[in-house]
Amino acid sequence: MKKIFLIFISIFLVVFSFSQVEVEFWHAMGGQLGETLNSLVETFNRENPDIYVNSIYVGNYSALNQKLLSTITAYSQGSRTDLPTLSQAYANWTAMYLFSDVVQPLNGYIENDPNFTEAWDNQIFPVLKDLVTWGDTVYAIPFNKSVYVYYYNPDLFDLFGVEPPKDMKELEEVSAMLTMDLDMDGETDQYGLGARTFIDDFQIFLYAHNVTFLDYVGDGKYKIILDENRTKEVLNYIKNLRDSGYAMFQNAYLDQPFGSGEIAAYMGTVAGLTYAEQSSKGKHGVAWAPLPSSDGVPHSPIAGTDLIMFNWVSEEQKEAAWRFLTFLMDPVNVAYWSINTGYVPIRRDVENVPQWQAYTAKDNKPTIALNSLENAIPDPKPAAWNNIRNEISTVFSNFINGMTDVNETYVAIIRALEDGLRETGELAE
Repeated sequence: MKKIFLIFISIFLVVFSFSQVEVEFWHAMGGQLGETLNSLVETFNRENPDIYVNSIYVGNYSALNQKLLSTITAYSQGSRTDLPTLSQAYANWTAMYLFSDVVQPLNGYIENDPNFTEAWDNQIFPVLKDLVTWGDTVYAIPFNKSVYVYYYNPDLFDLFGVEPPKDMKELEEVSAMLTMDLDMDGETDQYGLGARTFIDDFQIFLYAHNVTFLDYVGDGKYKIILDENRTKEVLNYIKNLRDSGYAMFQNAYLDQPFGSGEIAAYMGTVAGLTYAEQSSKGKHGVAWAPLPSSDGVPHSPIAGTDLIMFNWVSEEQKEAAWRFLTFLMDPVNVAYWSINTGYVPIRRDVENVPQWQAYTAKDNKPTIALNSLENAIPDPKPAAWNNIRNEISTVFSNFINGMTDVNETYVAIIRALEDGLRETGELAE
């Protein structure tokens, strides 16, 4: 009898193991980020024994995109092996994958899930929904997101009785006040502001003046809406900061010169806090403020990826993947992810989670970041955007380094937008 019982148990375990639905999830979260993600995956797998989420670290974002592109190409040629169910993806990656019709629309899942529908309608920040929606179709769920904030040295600001700037006039005034020749040798030792010669910082200045690049007009097409006069005003503002000597521009990240005291402030993503704290340790503190803007309301760009589901997997895998996505979107899990990674929460009601309340009671920086999402501006998301970004970064760098004037720079930006969008067929003519 004992032998029969053991055989029965063995058969049950074998049958149960085969009843599990596997969800292969590709991501680019390494180090502490990967550990936090794997912790969430392990919790989900433990709580959902009928599903096994196989979390696979592919490498950095570039490696992930290349692997996804090669997999999509192979699939279009008939290969049906090594296909993920879920993956991280930037919005412009998703736009590119849409050309191959392999991304699963999520509207039906959202509409058939009352709890998620309520959260989607009322709790998820609109700017994040915009980034994952083309027309009326939702193709992704927001995941690891960062906003930009004004990093500043609170010890220095307190010493001079200076408040973080709220508008662009104050930014110029504060930057001028904190630019100093400390050893009186005729050379600037401390700049009031640091900025990068890269498109991200250019976007910060544009968005601060309520200027944006593109508008989605439907059917995969984008209209260029970069207003000439206002863009030139922004470029002249930046030129004045550079020519006056109030701002130091460089291509590299700014946490090192901030830590050493070479710059008093800079604008960077919340994901860079650890680096700013490391470079400043034992020298001075690190504080955040919302980005300054022309109307006094912060208009931050958004950085980070979303989660997409592929339509090439079975219906059982899709249902299992949706359960995992809703698990990640639970307020408690959103709080856990944000607290342990530094990414900004994607939903408003995280403020009701006790763990988040305890976390922010010690430090107001996460709350500043969370509130910045209310008026943040979504980045352009055409498939061509990655190439356009690189081209505009070169154009902006040339402008900062005095190689082109304001008029030439505006023309070059428009050309980069038109050429990039035409190449992918995304330009609304």
